[in-house]
Amino acid sequence: MQITGLLYKGFWSALDWIYPPECAACGEPGYRVCPECLQKIQFTEHTTKRKSDRSFCDNQNCGSVERVFLAEYEGVIRECIHALKYDHNLSLGEFFSPWMGDLVKAMNWVTDLVVPVPLSDERVRLRGYNQSELLARPLALHLGVRYLPICVSRIRNTPSQVGLSASERRTNVAGAFRAIPELVKGKRILLVDDVSTTGATLAACSDAVLSAGAGMVYCITLAGFANRNLISSEVKHQV
Repeated sequence: MQITGLLYKGFWSALDWIYPPECAACGEPGYRVCPECLQKIQFTEHTTKRKSDRSFCDNQNCGSVERVFLAEYEGVIRECIHALKYDHNLSLGEFFSPWMGDLVKAMNWVTDLVVPVPLSDERVRLRGYNQSELLARPLALHLGVRYLPICVSRIRNTPSQVGLSASERRTNVAGAFRAIPELVKGKRILLVDDVSTTGATLAACSDAVLSAGAGMVYCITLAGFANRNLISSEVKHQV
């Protein structure tokens, strides 16, 4: 696993030499994210205080789910996520995965499987990839944990969450995921997504995994909201 991780990192480093990157936030040549923009990233209290957030979970399995995110969803991180999702800036997944991995370790989470939150088949065809996989695969390599995307699938296409209220988002993704019991039963699952606003998608995916017999679900995203008062306005404009 360690050798595979070094090879994966080396692959992206080689691409940076062949095709020099530009900062995803400001366009500065030679960086995936330049030092000046990195300084502007608002790493959250969830990171520094090593807290988990269960308030998005409102079912009987709530005690078996924990969630953290790396940075506040604004400014530079928002630009990076937009570049990752819509501008085919695929290297950003590998770039941010070590920070996410260090956060998982700081939380003292012990996991058996790393699983990206799946997109619908239709959205994968349109976009060409699942941005959560670009974060989850190198994160698994960084942690030395098995990467197994096939154990959770999205069983129905759902409309975009953009513009929906928190309650509408929960309704939209309810029952949208299915996990394979033979693969997740008794396992400690680390779900990975790019951004969480209301937490509706992570909650629905966690429900599916726990219903299939998983022992524990941990959720990590690149970005989220430390200030929940901002969520109601942000969900109307999320990229």
